[in-house]
Amino acid sequence: MYKKIIAVLTIAAATLLISAPAAHAHYVRYSWDPGCGPIGMSQCGYSSVSKTHKTVYACDTYADGVGLWTKYVRSDGVSGIVKDGNGSKSGCGKYTAPSGKYIDRIRPCRNHGSYITCLEKWKYIE
Repeated sequence: MYKKIIAVLTIAAATLLISAPAAHAHYVRYSWDPGCGPIGMSQCGYSSVSKTHKTVYACDTYADGVGLWTKYVRSDGVSGIVKDGNGSKSGCGKYTAPSGKYIDRIRPCRNHGSYITCLEKWKYIE
């Protein structure tokens, strides 16, 4: 009798595990908005992280000669910068974390040539 109860409980537990919903990954975007243009009302660009939280992007969207970079910190504490190397043209700069690591937080920065400004708050990737 106990074997039947254990078998039923095992099947029930397996069914719950199989039908449990997976954690939902999501795309994260952090815009430098507004701040560009003649009166500062246009979007300068944005930093983003892929749904898998493995790839980080830097996208400059305003042609003003000031580049957009993304500062990031990985899950292992290693930090870095992604640069949009083509200015506001189509395409963004990107970096993909190595296997077993993911992007923990990001923040957009603007490269003015002689100095860099970054948004004060980090956006944590949850």
